[in-house]
Amino acid sequence: MRRIELAKPVLISRVTDMIDRILQCWCEENGYPRGSVEAGRKAKSLLQWIELGVTDEAELSDLIRNDIVINSR
Repeated sequence: MRRIELAKPVLISRVTDMIDRILQCWCEENGYPRGSVEAGRKAKSLLQWIELGVTDEAELSDLIRNDIVINSR
């Protein structure tokens, strides 16, 4: 099986600000500190979704709220 490499988007301040907002809301809603393991997992998931082309803030928020993750095997 051939592996397809996707180009990673350039993380500009607009995107990183969006990630910070989404993660901050998720942490507040779920009672986790920003530096927790759980918050780190959500941040990684957000980056993976963005790399796949999902850039809508509401959609990204829903994906991590509903715990929809990309399995990286």
